[in-house]
Amino acid sequence: MNIKRKPVVFHNVISAKATCKSEEWFVSAVELRNAVIKSGLYGTGPVIYQFANYDPKTDLADYTFYLPVNAPIELGENGKYQFYPKWEFADCLILRHADLEEDLEESYEILRACADEFRFDLQEPFYHIYLDVYGGGIIDIYAPIAKGRLDD
Repeated sequence: MNIKRKPVVFHNVISAKATCKSEEWFVSAVELRNAVIKSGLYGTGPVIYQFANYDPKTDLADYTFYLPVNAPIELGENGKYQFYPKWEFADCLILRHADLEEDLEESYEILRACADEFRFDLQEPFYHIYLDVYGGGIIDIYAPIAKGRLDD
């Protein structure tokens, strides 16, 4: 496993929240992308998502989706969407989860073990950057470092 340490930065990011089943998160991500297109904007980067409060009995979790867009916007009072002029984490551990059939928890454990080895505290839940590749997809897992030095 190749774990990297670097920042993540995106500009002009729109986010939305949804509660959905773990196998249906992509539907909500597509809905965000479609809403962006209908508003006259377009995505300039990958879909980023985070999930929390997973309930194994119902297979439901709370998801937050992020999508970089081509221009800054002003949303005003809006309960559905949020806008971030700059969305960043200065210091992250990053692991590519190439096989979507494998459990994400195994990759999380690898990141946690790496953080323990270097005495970092990670900020959870982690972020997932979904990348379309070769007719399928891969996920880069970003684990922000809550405590640790940039020059380690």
